[in-house]
Formats: sequence, C-alpha cells, structure tokens
Amino acid sequence: MLGAAVYGGWATWANWPQGASTAIKIGLTHWVASMLLTHYGTAAMRVFAGRSGGITSALRAGIGGLLLTYLSLLMIHSALGTEHLLVTLLPGIIPNILFCSGYALLLLRTEPSQVKA
Repeated sequence: MLGAAVYGGWATWANWPQGASTAIKIGLTHWVASMLLTHYGTAAMRVFAGRSGGITSALRAGIGGLLLTYLSLLMIHSALGTEHLLVTLLPGIIPNILFCSGYALLLLRTEPSQVKA
C-alpha cells in the first residue's frame, strides 16, 4: 500500500499540468491499480507459470506478469486520458521488472517438481 502510494503521488505530480482535479484522479486511480496489480498479479503469475516447473515456467510467469501489469496500466490510463503517460509510468519500470522476475524466481524455487514414475 505504501509503495503504491509513492507511485500514486508521482502520477499526481506528473499529471498536474492537466489540472488538480484530473491529476488527483489519475494519482488515486494509479494507486489503487498498483495495489490491485500487486495482489492479483502474483496470482496471475502463478497461473502463467503453470505446473510444469523449470526455467520456462519462471519465464512465462515473469514475462506474463510484466505484460499483465503494463497492458492493465495502459488501458487504465488511456481511459483516464493521462497525457503524460511515459512520465507517469517511467519510475515503476525497474521496480516492476525486479518484482516480476523476483517473484518468478521464487516460484521456480518453491513449486514442487513433478514426480516422474
């Protein structure tokens, strides 16, 4: 929640030229979207990983998580009419890459291997 608040604050600041009301709406929406994407994104990454295990599974989880995150954010900000989209999303790129790849590696380490009979 706190990390998402930082991104929401940034989104508000980055879009302030659109007017206070619009910038605050963009910031609050970005905050809520960031929280929801963190929570539900991990569940989606587990689905993307599947049960096969291995590096391919981890790659599917990490790449799928990043695609889900940025497709969601692009759709949300398009609906909001965010004019400064790149500036709004730029600070989250490296943390999102680290989060998705870190969670994918965690899945790689914690998912039980399939037992071959």
